[in-house]
Amino acid sequence: MPAPVPREALERAVRAAFGDATRVVAAEPLTGDASSRRYVRLRLAGNDAPTTTVAMLLGGDRFGRGSDEMGADTGPAELPFVNVGRYLAAHGFAVPAIHHDAAASDGMLLLEDIGDTTLWAAASARPAEAPRFFAAAVELLAAIQVAGVRHPDPGCHAFRRRFDGPLVRWEIEHFVEHGIETRHGAPLPADERAAILGGLEPLVAVFEDAEPVLSHRDFMAWNLHVQGGRLRLIDFQDALLGPDAYDLAALLTDRTTGTLITPAIEADLIRWFIQARGAAGLPVVGDLDARYRSCALHRALKVIGRFYYLERVLGKPGYLAYLPGVYGVARRMLDALPAYDDVRARIVAWVPELARSAA
Repeated sequence: MPAPVPREALERAVRAAFGDATRVVAAEPLTGDASSRRYVRLRLAGNDAPTTTVAMLLGGDRFGRGSDEMGADTGPAELPFVNVGRYLAAHGFAVPAIHHDAAASDGMLLLEDIGDTTLWAAASARPAEAPRFFAAAVELLAAIQVAGVRHPDPGCHAFRRRFDGPLVRWEIEHFVEHGIETRHGAPLPADERAAILGGLEPLVAVFEDAEPVLSHRDFMAWNLHVQGGRLRLIDFQDALLGPDAYDLAALLTDRTTGTLITPAIEADLIRWFIQARGAAGLPVVGDLDARYRSCALHRALKVIGRFYYLERVLGKPGYLAYLPGVYGVARRMLDALPAYDDVRARIVAWVPELARSAA
């Protein structure tokens, strides 16, 4: 059972943000994410207050490294969400305004309410316009990368963290530990575990060799909202420096994307990304397609492990139901990356869903 909504703390934060005359007239829990954060929409009454605000309720490790994942320690002085959001807002990106920061006192932030229409919801409602919606997201992604290269800021947490070898390996191990071992209820034989990790080691070089750019790290259609004709960014607290293809792969190979974005449209959107970067004076270098496939494979494997961890270890129901789409992405990327055929054969013995589809 989720913890009760801290009504007294919410009232206190609302008064601090909007004045003593403002009160909460309703509190509606919103769909949460896969982290320890929870969200509540507050309906307000008060002369100078907005009609609604959203409370982000932080988990116990409120200054943690983000998404329960390993990463460079950025220190507890400020929430990464606040820190990264300030950078993005300063460079013209539409992030939710922070009405009040009560992280240190009450473990919450009051945020601007940007509505419930995600990019995914908007595109699903009008499938014929899905390429246009996703093209706008691709343009936004290119703009974020250009801003990061042109305006690096060592005061922003994202520029002090790198999607480096240790983090990539940790996420691959997360797949093995939970996508295989937790799934089957037993550890792999040591030699088999080592062979699978060794076979996936070439993925690490893709991340370490790529020229790093500012990466949201979870840039998918569920983390972009459509409001007033523009895209709004959320869940950017895990931003870091990573390969240019990573966020692009997250956007176009999410578990549900294939139901709207065909391979032909996907190829067009990748070309659109290259054109957008070039038009901004930051041309894409090297083999983007190879980086894209490798990043998509790595991300899919990590997500497989994450969903087993969330459901089987943390006891959060529902995540295993999402796996068919993720398995499909991993299969498609493995089909396009024959260098992984040998390790794929080993993995399939434990994860048969990743076997090559019959022609």
